Amino acid sequence: MSRVKLYEVDAKRLLFPALNIPFHAYSATSATKAAELAKAFPEENLVVKIDQGVKKRGKQGLVKVNVTPREVVSAISEWSKAGWKHFIVEPVVEHATVAEHYLALERTRDNWRVSYSEHGGVEIESAWDTVADKIPDDLRSAIYDRLIPALEKYHIVFLEMNPVVIRGSNLFPLDMAAEIDSAALGLAELMPYNIIPVQDHAHEPSEVAVAALDASTPASLKFRLINPNGRIWMFLSGGGASLVLADEVADQGMGDELANYGEYSGAPTDDDVYAYTKVILFQILKSKIVNHKSIAIIVAGGVANFTDVKKTFSGLIRALDEMKENLTVAKVKIFVRRGGPNEAAGLAAMEKFLKESDLYGSVHGHEIPLTKVVTEVKEYLGRSLSQGDSSTGDPSNARVGTAKLGGVSPKEFK
Repeated sequence: MSRVKLYEVDAKRLLFPALNIPFHAYSATSATKAAELAKAFPEENLVVKIDQGVKKRGKQGLVKVNVTPREVVSAISEWSKAGWKHFIVEPVVEHATVAEHYLALERTRDNWRVSYSEHGGVEIESAWDTVADKIPDDLRSAIYDRLIPALEKYHIVFLEMNPVVIRGSNLFPLDMAAEIDSAALGLAELMPYNIIPVQDHAHEPSEVAVAALDASTPASLKFRLINPNGRIWMFLSGGGASLVLADEVADQGMGDELANYGEYSGAPTDDDVYAYTKVILFQILKSKIVNHKSIAIIVAGGVANFTDVKKTFSGLIRALDEMKENLTVAKVKIFVRRGGPNEAAGLAAMEKFLKESDLYGSVHGHEIPLTKVVTEVKEYLGRSLSQGDSSTGDPSNARVGTAKLGGVSPKEFK
């Protein structure tokens, strides 16, 4: 049977008793009131997180720590505007960063695979080489005598705790990500808990359109909308570059401005890139932020082996050219860093177009670090705010391009 994700609040509700930890978490929605939280958590500092099976919440600005009930409600209100619906609120567990560890357990055909590291938290990727199957002796009882029997009882097949704080021989998971065998949801041992798995992401029309494009080409075209009103939009080539740049945006304190995640790779044609770009530009110009705050587009990637930079930039330029007037009105600037075959010709064509269209932010080749464009974007967005960007006004005045993509007009992306 398939594995489905559990909400963190349910994973903790099921597993905390096995770890001898009192369950004290609150499942919140946009309707939750500050008074409810103050009653549930009197005189406690709180942490609030998106609870929808999302990875790297800290990097994406989807966690708030040491907040009051009123601040929790404010954070939920902002996240709700971006389409998030489920949230978990808990008391803060005071601890030192060095006390954060990593622990994961996965059911395999033969046994349980346990992965552990002395390092944990938001930077675990940079310490991934420290994750191993060796665990400290004083944790064996907590894991094998208490935790694994609970996982088997509730048919949980994967559990990741990052970070987990260890005090003596006891585990205190701060974050939990769990998957359960879907066939177990109707079994007697789970019925009292009324477990409902995390629902699949409700796809936006733009995501559906990119998926259709992806299915029609040997290349890879991916797009996931994170925050439709974010100010930083990504047109990235290659999955590795996508991860690096998304992490850099979060590391520079702009995670809540990251609008999308995705990539185009696998030597797409200029028509592939043209169609992909048009879909995302339509989505940008639907944004409530259009005409009220500046927007940055990052066009970037590593140094390609096979993807022709000139060819893919030709598709990008064609799409941008059709919508340049609307993009200029929306205060869009484009920041480029790319390398690979025909790099010089592609960059020259892009720089010429951007300068002539008043969309120029910067254009760089492989000689600069991949992440430099994120620093430039931060400078641009900060500078434009100091020069009078306003969030007031009627967002319905946003202008949308009128060109069509394969018979699909912007009106159909509402």
